[in-house]
Amino acid sequence: MQVYFFNAGAESDELNDLESRIRATLPALQKLTKLEEVTKRIAQQTTEPDAEPTFIVFPILTGAPSFDRLVSIAEQTQRGIVFIFVSKEISASDYKRLVRSGGADWVSLKEAPQEIKEIISRASRTPPAPAATGNAKPVIAAFLPSSGGVGNTTLALEAAVLLKRDKQTRHRRICLLDLDLQTSHVCDYLDIEPRLQMRELIDSPERLDAQLFELFVSHHSSGIDVLASPRNRRDPVEPNVGALDAIFGMIAPRYDMLIVDLPSYWADWTRQILTVSDLAIVTGLNTVPGLRQVADALVAVRSVEPIPPKIVVALNRCESQLFGRIARSQHVTRLLGAETVLTVRDDTDTATNSVNTGIPTVIGSPSSKISKDVRPLATLLAGLTHAEA
Repeated sequence: MQVYFFNAGAESDELNDLESRIRATLPALQKLTKLEEVTKRIAQQTTEPDAEPTFIVFPILTGAPSFDRLVSIAEQTQRGIVFIFVSKEISASDYKRLVRSGGADWVSLKEAPQEIKEIISRASRTPPAPAATGNAKPVIAAFLPSSGGVGNTTLALEAAVLLKRDKQTRHRRICLLDLDLQTSHVCDYLDIEPRLQMRELIDSPERLDAQLFELFVSHHSSGIDVLASPRNRRDPVEPNVGALDAIFGMIAPRYDMLIVDLPSYWADWTRQILTVSDLAIVTGLNTVPGLRQVADALVAVRSVEPIPPKIVVALNRCESQLFGRIARSQHVTRLLGAETVLTVRDDTDTATNSVNTGIPTVIGSPSSKISKDVRPLATLLAGLTHAEA
């Protein structure tokens, strides 16, 4: 593995300080001063396809080359080169352009050394080969909304991304499966393209092989993989047990954790998914009607056989009082009793900015109320293990 610091031949206190801080974390850091040297490294990497990734750090500071020019290089570069751009801030459009390039990422100037180290750690992992036997099984967490519009997808994706950002769990291979084929929007929130074509598997699930499965996977820059279908209200399809078995069979040897984003309606296969889940998270809102819907959903979850070994409630968009205390907590206790309840406070501006930019809150606003409140949920997922038979 090689890591280069591109300074374009410029000298400044800010640039030198950044290089020193990165070098303290990555002592083997090498320096490049001309774009010609960058293209030379790219050419060498192209001729050595099996070589470890090469990382090139581009500071976008005073006197730096044009951002457009640098990103254009990243967009045209083949697999094996990872560009890491460093700046004080970045616009949503520029961030999305980096993500879409497939070979670039951005870190903040303040947190550059540690964030660069984490990117290198993620990208340097050798993809695991599928298991030779069919015995591998990831831990499964099912997010089940008590009704539509409670933010089930948001909680699932934010928790998944936070796991990949945390240094303790970033090695975990995580797949997010969205089973709402009519109104799927997880890829909108992540600004990636939905690629799962469920219709191709309904009648012939046996045709799903490794090559086709890879075509169905959408990769997010955080490191999570997403299986989601394009929205289709006019000619909707519903997965059957055969199609889901084929998908789960491909997921099992490739991932350590499967997070299932279930639709608010119950299909024929909802019970089957809950029976194989290690954790069921019932999501809802902290209103009296919302809490009643959560209570009803909990009864339904506990009616399946076998019952998921762990069941918790996640209440989203909760109003908070002084010092962050959740409003109407007495209603939660009265209607949900001794249930394990996690709460995520309302932060409309942050949530709106996240969905409009396609940048998860835990990345774009790590200090927000939402990011802080999602952490206990991510911690619960991080400690998830298979129940004893």
